[in-house]
Amino acid sequence: MASGARWMSVNQVVVQVTRLLVQVVLAHLLEPRAFGLMTMALVIVMFLEILRGFGTGMAVVQRDKISERLLSSVFFLNIGLGLVISGLLALLAPGLASLYGDSALTPVLQVLGLGLLLASLGDLQQWLLRREMKFGAVAAANIIGTAANAACSIVLALLGYQVWSLVIGYLVGFGVTTLVAWLQSPWRPRASFSPAEVRSVLRFSANLSGFSVFNFFLLHGDKVIVGHFLGAQQLGYYGLAQRVLMYPVSTVSTAFQEVMFAGLSRLQNDHSAIRRVYFRSCAVAALVCFPVMAGLTVVARDVVLVVLGARWERLVPLIWLLAPIGGIQSVSFSVGVLYNVKGRTDLLLRWGIFSGLLMLGSYFAGLPWGINGVAAAYAIVIVLLLPPGFAIPFSLVDAKPRELVTAVWPHVVATAGTVAVMAAVQWLTHGFRLARPVCLLASVLAGAATYVVITWRQRPPALADLLQCVRRASAGSGQPASASSRRDGALGPTAHG
Repeated sequence: MASGARWMSVNQVVVQVTRLLVQVVLAHLLEPRAFGLMTMALVIVMFLEILRGFGTGMAVVQRDKISERLLSSVFFLNIGLGLVISGLLALLAPGLASLYGDSALTPVLQVLGLGLLLASLGDLQQWLLRREMKFGAVAAANIIGTAANAACSIVLALLGYQVWSLVIGYLVGFGVTTLVAWLQSPWRPRASFSPAEVRSVLRFSANLSGFSVFNFFLLHGDKVIVGHFLGAQQLGYYGLAQRVLMYPVSTVSTAFQEVMFAGLSRLQNDHSAIRRVYFRSCAVAALVCFPVMAGLTVVARDVVLVVLGARWERLVPLIWLLAPIGGIQSVSFSVGVLYNVKGRTDLLLRWGIFSGLLMLGSYFAGLPWGINGVAAAYAIVIVLLLPPGFAIPFSLVDAKPRELVTAVWPHVVATAGTVAVMAAVQWLTHGFRLARPVCLLASVLAGAATYVVITWRQRPPALADLLQCVRRASAGSGQPASASSRRDGALGPTAHG
């Protein structure tokens, strides 16, 4: 699991930094409307992605034993679902575009539907690599696919293709990721399909997919509402703010979630082991994400004006509202692992129905105040859902909320000190009317130094865990695919879905 965390951390850092840099470059090359159209389309595509995958890959990882017949059956089920859903999207695209009130969305959706089919071709291979704990291979597929997406999008944007630079880059990234996954995985499907084998995983996967549908509304319903009622340009601001703010959170939480699920599924009856790994992972997430999100809140205006330019100034209040929530979610996102490891996707579904409907109502409540009102409603409901959102999955592994507080408290203290110093530097540098880039640099350096000093003096356990991962990553950096390159043909020991 430590080795897996190392590789997925490398994967997430490279992937998210690449995406962040590409977003910054594209923000200078594309109009906000292009981002808005792509955000509209991706909301629909991500919803269909839930139905396409149907949770079968995670069910394969969670099961103690798997057979060749089960794997082939799941593979062909995935292909069939991919074909049906991509075809339906092509047919329904005009109607879906009319819901947003923008006909330009129709061809974008029809082309993006091909990405669902490409994902189906390599989905099971990636989950088998996870089951086998071959996270070096998973990282290789993701990094190479992201690089292909980035290169294609930037080249097409330079040529003036606007939204199509994003669309084609998306497809190229999916295709390359699938190709690399096939090259890394030794498993190949056989001409076999068993309805009985498929039914054997449906209880787990159906509940998981049901939860994912409601969780989709929790995470993406705001984009549908903003796009429909406020238009593509406002959604461009809103969607870019969310994507940029979620990069640091996704970098850490996704890495640990994937590894925890694969590893703890093998230890699902050992509650003490589950708690130990889970809370240590939460502490590392807090160590990394709390200062980043809090610091970004302090320097939001400088970051937007210096990095993106004046035409994106509307992002500033969105960052003030959403960055603190991103810090909270760096810890709260991982609770789904506890449901999945214990096989209690039925409870996960019930929680998803409740929280999803509540969140959906909050978006409409905030709509009269524009994108800032929607963001504020999102933040308020996320905070209100925290107590039950932790208590229910904690009960499955005999965990107590105070264990979480104890794990993250040192990082809350260090973050508070960092925010105080950064705010003071902002006040001084702007008071002396220094150039905005100088103000930003001084604030970031002062905040980083403060956080390092406070954390080093406290020496929390998460610091040792993080340093250990860094040392292992340095020691193993010359062998990026060693675990995945052993083609022994074994099924046995094989995303944020």
